[in-house]
Amino acid sequence: MRATVINYGVGNLFSISSGLKRVGFEVSVNSEPFGNEDLVVLPGVGSFSAVSGYLGSRREVFEDMRKSGVYFLGVCLGMQVMFEEGTEGGISKGLGWFKGKVDKLIQNNKERLKLPHIGWEKLVVTDLTCPLTEGLNNQYVYYVHSYVAYPDDESIVRAVSVYGISYPAIVCSGNLIGTQFHPEKSSKVGKVFLGNLYRWVKK
Repeated sequence: MRATVINYGVGNLFSISSGLKRVGFEVSVNSEPFGNEDLVVLPGVGSFSAVSGYLGSRREVFEDMRKSGVYFLGVCLGMQVMFEEGTEGGISKGLGWFKGKVDKLIQNNKERLKLPHIGWEKLVVTDLTCPLTEGLNNQYVYYVHSYVAYPDDESIVRAVSVYGISYPAIVCSGNLIGTQFHPEKSSKVGKVFLGNLYRWVKK
């Protein structure tokens, strides 16, 4: 099973590549999809506006791949750009695969939340029938973010976490999956998720 991790030009992509390799993927890192991969990974580095700029004319390529059945995994920011728009760095256009927008994590009225939110939070699986969430309920995963997705369609949400508010931790529809947490930094639980992903893509 071949996976391509997209290099936006910033960040260290070693961790996500290594995590994918550990569960069985053959992994390449490239600024463009090769066109023969089973999985394209949009990693969690950069800002929404910068990645929106990267997408530019590539949107059509990504859309054609999605329609052809290629699987996509978006991690953190990579998940966020699957939505219609984001406000980080100014309002920018996403891929629009999920309806809704990405905005700053809402502040709790009783206490000011420290942002960025960095650390471990519990996953609460909302769809126990989803093969991607097997073994993940009530397990802890690692986050680094200030922005979250506010989906129009709650049916795409497979798990949530709570930091001041409940927000989507895993979203999935068809051949698209996104995680707000970083599976490559989530130790054994992250490996469980990536193993689920490998079996999901392989099926």
